[in-house]
Amino acid sequence: MRLGLKRGTVALYPHEAAWEREAERTVSELRGILGSAATDYRHVGSTAIRSIKAKPIVDIAVSVNDFADILAKEDALREHGFYYRPGAFDETQLFFACGSFYDGTGELQTHFIHVVKKDGPQWRDYLNFGDYMNAFPAAARRYEALKERLAAANPEDPGRERYLAGKHDFILDILRRATVWSFLGKNIRMKIDRPVGYVHAKGGYTLVYPLNYGYIPGVPGGDGEDLDVYLIGVTEPVSQADCRVVGVVHRKNDAEDKLIAAPEGTDFTKEEMENAVRFQEQWYDSRIIPLRDAARFDELYGE
Repeated sequence: MRLGLKRGTVALYPHEAAWEREAERTVSELRGILGSAATDYRHVGSTAIRSIKAKPIVDIAVSVNDFADILAKEDALREHGFYYRPGAFDETQLFFACGSFYDGTGELQTHFIHVVKKDGPQWRDYLNFGDYMNAFPAAARRYEALKERLAAANPEDPGRERYLAGKHDFILDILRRATVWSFLGKNIRMKIDRPVGYVHAKGGYTLVYPLNYGYIPGVPGGDGEDLDVYLIGVTEPVSQADCRVVGVVHRKNDAEDKLIAAPEGTDFTKEEMENAVRFQEQWYDSRIIPLRDAARFDELYGE
């Protein structure tokens, strides 16, 4: 197994199944150290994407309730070769790294450990990105092609800053797609702040909502606010709803996409969904991707 890369260099290698086994071994080791201080673990990053080349550095995301619980185990982590790197990221995560560069015996970086808050946006992003790439090989190939161009242009890159910056916009686009895709077919509890009959008057126009419209609390959409949801199939005003996501509204000329949800057990055609949300979506370059087309999501989103 090829594992480790000299710090400040960029090189990609074909996927190895051994990276997945190494991730499993690393997670097992972390479980033994962290115990109840961590709530979940996930192999993330490019070595977790089965169809593409990657830097031979294994990334693990760890979800926790409280960063203080992890910092209390810093000495134990260091004894096992996990070195805390304060300031490597912002306050949304703790970062630990492994390799001979960190213990002073060489120049290699082998593992990166990203500690983030349980159910927070960073945890969801780590999971959604990898799940989306493994679900849609065409998207993974686009990512690989970009990585290859960047690696060729930046083989020596202190901090890998240029390499990372070059991936930034692509990753944001995939995360936007992956966030809404991840909810297709899922049961959610939504809050409704614009019920049936709600009158929205702003900027010289008035819009009366013919359906219940709300959001999923704590899940940010493309605009940074809570992810918006149209509720169809419920004709009376309600303040919240337990429902199933049956479609995605992709806005090509806006920063955010939206979900379409309906009561469990109900079914709607794409045309029915389009008619239901037209009162607002007519002002945008929107397209509906229904649950029945989930397997073609990446293709349809990009049309």
